[in-house]
Amino acid sequence: MFGHFNDPEFGNIEVQGYAGLSPPTVTISPPSTATVDSLILELNLDFYYYGTHDSSQQHVQVFEVLDTIQPTAGYYTTTVINHGTQPLGDAYFSVSPENFDLALGLNADADTSNNIHQKVRIKIRGDYGANLLYDMITNTALFQDIKPFIGKYKGFAFILKDGDKIVGVNPVFTGTTPGTKYTRMCLYYSDQGVQSRADFPLYYANNYSIGITFPGVSFTTISTDRSPTALSGIGNYTEFIPSDKRFYMQSGTALVTKLDLRSFYDFADTLKNAVFNSAEVVFNNVGTKKGPYQVQLRLLDSTNYFRSPYVDSLVNGAVKQVIDPYLGKIPTALAVASTTSNAIDVRADQGFLVNVAVDNTIGKFFVTEFCQQIYKVKTDPRRVKSLGLMAAETEFSKSVSSLVLDPGIVLRLYYSQPVIKVR
Repeated sequence: MFGHFNDPEFGNIEVQGYAGLSPPTVTISPPSTATVDSLILELNLDFYYYGTHDSSQQHVQVFEVLDTIQPTAGYYTTTVINHGTQPLGDAYFSVSPENFDLALGLNADADTSNNIHQKVRIKIRGDYGANLLYDMITNTALFQDIKPFIGKYKGFAFILKDGDKIVGVNPVFTGTTPGTKYTRMCLYYSDQGVQSRADFPLYYANNYSIGITFPGVSFTTISTDRSPTALSGIGNYTEFIPSDKRFYMQSGTALVTKLDLRSFYDFADTLKNAVFNSAEVVFNNVGTKKGPYQVQLRLLDSTNYFRSPYVDSLVNGAVKQVIDPYLGKIPTALAVASTTSNAIDVRADQGFLVNVAVDNTIGKFFVTEFCQQIYKVKTDPRRVKSLGLMAAETEFSKSVSSLVLDPGIVLRLYYSQPVIKVR
């Protein structure tokens, strides 16, 4: 993603996109007499947007990255990476939220004949294209080893100079002769009046000539300034009540709404032999910005980190991770993720993820079975104390979609208790 938006509810949001460069997917050997015509970056928009609802023009600039983007390194929304001060190129393009939403619907159905694509084409100025062509002619080994290649051609930074939206780019690039819809950098060169083109992916690609995978990497950094909003003063991993008493959730910036379960325990522990017919977390979104497509509940620990389903235990003299004994008591209410993740989802009666409607409403979560199970395990200090409401993991760090929830969030319980009559 790239862009910026001064959100009156969430603050000023700055988003910068970074992408490494990969050699072409097939070996190309231009003749020594070839000359450069142009070098064009083509960004295939994925029709994600965040910002004003009006159609408007955006102005993006491209800078050369100064630090090599390593395929094996970890990059996050907080990663800082250096780039040049003078843009290599820029482009103006329009964003129509109405047309973007239409394209999302058409592209999601099974009919591919009506798919819509919008590309932002940026002409790269200077010697970048000439250097690439020279190396393709004189230094073919450079294009057969990813390490020296990315050491010289480090990639690009995409920064919005003027505009009022954040947009997403689909980096997908497949096949030896990709279609025009793909994100790529195109080097056009001519020899004796015949023009040719070499395509450089900005994403994982295979070189079909030599059978080597070139792992291009792209990522997004996101920064926020919440000082002029009700969220002013919020800190990392700390409980915070906004000045307007509303609750906020935003993907990309790790803003999560915490749901405290203490009141539930205070009430449920007074019940004897209760059966919960329905347990509903009822929400009302009063925000006007684009919401996430799906949201989920996650378990939090006492420090407001995600609670891991695993604990260290000594097994046959070796330390291994085993299922948390408390969480193991309520297997029907929780689904444990793979061992490569410390995620554990609350099982809603409708599934793990809840879709957000097109009008950005959630309505309610059903957590009946979860409440029934944690009610059964009484007086255990390891009880689940709180839940976090967040965007689905698939878009948690890939969007800045948000919800503003009315303070009247409730856990609504319908329950039954047996009545024993003594004759």
